[in-house]
Order: sequence, then C-alpha cells, then structure tokens
Amino acid sequence: MGVVSKRLKMNSTVVPLPKQTPIPATVRDAIATLQMQYVHAIDDDRIERWPQFFTEKCVYQIIPRVEYDQGRLIGVWFCDNRAMLEDRVSALREVNVYEPHVYRHVIGPTEIIDHADGAYHARTSYIVVRTMSDGEMSVFSAGRYVDEIVVDGETALLRKRSVVTDSYRYDTLVVIPL
Repeated sequence: MGVVSKRLKMNSTVVPLPKQTPIPATVRDAIATLQMQYVHAIDDDRIERWPQFFTEKCVYQIIPRVEYDQGRLIGVWFCDNRAMLEDRVSALREVNVYEPHVYRHVIGPTEIIDHADGAYHARTSYIVVRTMSDGEMSVFSAGRYVDEIVVDGETALLRKRSVVTDSYRYDTLVVIPL
C-alpha cells in the first residue's frame, strides 16, 4: 500500500521521507487513471479532451528543470485556467500552422509526495517520442510532471501541472501539450 510522505520541495535534490499515512486505493486508482487518460488523449489526437483533465481554476506550465529548481517559474507555456487551455486547443486546431506530427508518451509510476491544501502532490517521470509525417522519430522531451491533484470519489483532476523538462532547449513545435 502506498504512503504519503512528509511535505518537501519537489525539486531534483530532495528525497521524500516516508510517513505512515496510507493512501486509499481509490485515490491511487483515480490518479493512475487520470495519468493514463491524459497521455492517451494527447497521443491519440483527442486534444479537445485535454482541458477536461484540469479543474476550472488551474495552472499548466512547461518549464525547464534549471529554472524550476531555482524557483523561477516562467517557462515556455503558462496557462492559469481551463479557458486558457481550451483557447490553446482552438489555436492548435484552427490557427497554428505546423508540420503534422504525433507524440507517444511513456510515463513512469506516479509517486504521491504529500496531501495538503486539499490536493495530492505528486510527480511522474515522462518521455515523449515525436513521429513526423515522414516517419522520422526522435525523443522530443523528457522530464517529470509535478502535480497538484484533487480527488473526488473515483475522479481525479489536475489543479496544477508543471511539466518540468530535463532540457532547457525546446523545439519550435511545442504546439501540442506535453
């Protein structure tokens, strides 16, 4: 059974300390389902579903690890509510011009770090492979999701997702959410 750890800064230099507070199986299952459905919606080009994984008032950002670890929280993407996420999807579908490509996410198990402020604080490693229309494949991004997740029964939603990328270099095709 999983346990909630003491609240710690979630950067690359901190190792959580175990605490004996069990995490209910329903919570673990809801969070695992959220993570799975999130990446499949993006990978399967059902991008209109993406904002639905967030609470109305939310934060989504993509930020390099060096900036995140130093507390400078401005990255290449920043949205602070679901309407902004929906606007990004509209722009992606109707306005943006980019070479067709698809993502394939591979995510690790989610580590639940803490439960505070009505949310579970968690992190999940990810890697994204991008496949271009000509078949060329490359590692597009790798890093971790640093999340605040609210759980209501069997439903989990992201209140905050910081996509903390291992590299500070970005391709110009960061048009699809990670």
